[in-house]
Amino acid sequence: MKFLRKKYSNEVLIALYEALLRPRLIEEKMLILLRQNKISKWFSGIGQEAISVGITQALDKDEYILPMHRNLGVFTGRELPFTRLFAQWQGTSMGYTKGRDRSFHFGTKEHHIVGMISHLGPQNGVADGIALGTQLRSEKKVTVVFNGDGGTSQGDFHEAINVAAVWSLPVIFVVENNGYGLSTPSSEQFKCKQFIDKAIGYGIKGFR
Repeated sequence: MKFLRKKYSNEVLIALYEALLRPRLIEEKMLILLRQNKISKWFSGIGQEAISVGITQALDKDEYILPMHRNLGVFTGRELPFTRLFAQWQGTSMGYTKGRDRSFHFGTKEHHIVGMISHLGPQNGVADGIALGTQLRSEKKVTVVFNGDGGTSQGDFHEAINVAAVWSLPVIFVVENNGYGLSTPSSEQFKCKQFIDKAIGYGIKGFR
């Protein structure tokens, strides 16, 4: 396979491959357990691993990430102990929410992960707040917040981007485009050609 390896060493490339493989193997196992009725729910991110893994590997360990349901690569990339991670999914007292939830509705300050908010859009404002804090402390840090297709149509998303743009906050707004916001096709959510076109209206850069 030919790819642009740039100046990356074999060690770095192998580490990235392992980081991609780890969440995929977990995903495949969890989907088997779901079919066996041994777990009650699972939000698969198969096919999206490179987004979570790439971003997590690029950040410093103390830079905050605000992931969503399908960003397992963020949690494995931040090296959360598997015992607590699996306990979380099984809803046991050893999990991060002590059995009160069985999914990705949790965060961990130790690993600089902020738990997702069910309505998804509101966590963009939280990302702004974290970024503002780092800015006030003159820290050269960035905050990353994940969004799905549907979340980009929510008011919280637009308000947060507007504030980040006006205040020059160090936030990266990631939009994972799988073509649908729940059951609504992306083509029915906006008139522009692609998601990054929304950046133009706020005077910020958009990359695809």
